Amino acid sequence: MLIYQIVSYIIEILKVLILIRIIISWVAPRSQNEFIELVNAVTEPILRPFRIMIPLGGARLDLSPILAYYVLGLVKYLIFKILTMVM
Repeated sequence: MLIYQIVSYIIEILKVLILIRIIISWVAPRSQNEFIELVNAVTEPILRPFRIMIPLGGARLDLSPILAYYVLGLVKYLIFKILTMVM
């Protein structure tokens, strides 16, 4: 179960980083600093495959964080199921 705990921690950290990225995009969408660049560098490879932009008049809605958050939870669940079947 050590493997599951490690994977679980990594997935939870990724979920928190995605939430931080969402909050930053709402609060300060144009700001740049080392922390924001780190969050973007870690989360962009996860979000890129899910990037779906829905036009909303003059703005766009990005659904990738929602989809990535769901898939990360699914991956965590599947790993737990696989490990419980093996053990």
